[in-house]
Amino acid sequence: MSQLIDTKRRRTNWVAFGIVLALLIVFPFVVPRPQFWVVSVGLRSLWLGIVSMSLIWLAKTTGMLSLGQLTFWGVSGYMVAALSTTGDMHYGLSLPLAVLAGTAVGFLVALICVRTQGVYFLMLTLAVSQLGYFLVLQAASLTGGFEGIGGIRRPELFGLSFNDRNVLYFVALAAAVGCYLLCRYIARTPFGLALEGVRDSPERMQALGYNVYWYRVAAFTFSSFLASISGVLALFYHGRITPGAVDMVRSVDVLIVSVLGGIGSIAGAFLGSTGLTILQNFSQHPAIPVRRLTLTGVIFVLVLLFFPGGIVGLSDQARRAWTRFRGRGETSDDDPEQEEPGQEAAGTGTAAARG
Repeated sequence: MSQLIDTKRRRTNWVAFGIVLALLIVFPFVVPRPQFWVVSVGLRSLWLGIVSMSLIWLAKTTGMLSLGQLTFWGVSGYMVAALSTTGDMHYGLSLPLAVLAGTAVGFLVALICVRTQGVYFLMLTLAVSQLGYFLVLQAASLTGGFEGIGGIRRPELFGLSFNDRNVLYFVALAAAVGCYLLCRYIARTPFGLALEGVRDSPERMQALGYNVYWYRVAAFTFSSFLASISGVLALFYHGRITPGAVDMVRSVDVLIVSVLGGIGSIAGAFLGSTGLTILQNFSQHPAIPVRRLTLTGVIFVLVLLFFPGGIVGLSDQARRAWTRFRGRGETSDDDPEQEEPGQEAAGTGTAAARG
């Protein structure tokens, strides 16, 4: 019975995935003001969703919450900018090198960070993020210092230029879909199942012969690979990269996206990134008196207090609330003259005493 339910749920999820993908494909051709909706909302939601997905995947599979994902994001972005803009390296070589560099830095960071757990791991990854920020500022000869690296020349793919917003959008969409499917696939492999065991009971997995430390290192390295892909896409989106893109505020933005969408769901990364992107775009309207950061912080607190499952969990939360409401309604519809448990027995005992 449980297998049948799982099969139906999996089939429903794939149908929903196909519908959403179809809507995203036609999105650039049907929305008004495509320069705003396709670029400012669609593109930004995709690359921000990928880096948030790297955080959610790591937290979901291993229980480790990282605030250092933008470090690997920044390494890949700066690498492409330095090699292909400041230098003359072809994008066909600089892009894979940049993703490899971001992943390698993630591996080195993992060798140290995964030795800790809980709040210590969280603070250590935050420290790594801040270390990367100050290194970018100090290595001005390579990174451009405060000004960063601008004038990014966007490449061409099969004769299609990334300067075309639709081309860049579909490249980002393909990357997002590929990363999402890869995460779903890994979750069902023996490696993914072992990670869940490491998350739930590391002592038991250690007793079974699994090297918990190296499993955590591998998981952290894979999450840095996802963040590195996002860094390349964000570079072409902005057309430049500066230290402000990897500061602590942006790291917190990634955490907010993850919580807003649903920290327990990979798909929630894109729902959260879309929600935050729309919020930040429309919160700049003169009619809204609250500043953008203040409004974002208020919504973040409200989500933590009242919607802990994020956007993804709204349906389950509403279903549970409806079930409780119906349960109370059925209780109130009972016969008001129905005796409480024990009253009938007490009454019978009293009658017997009288008799």
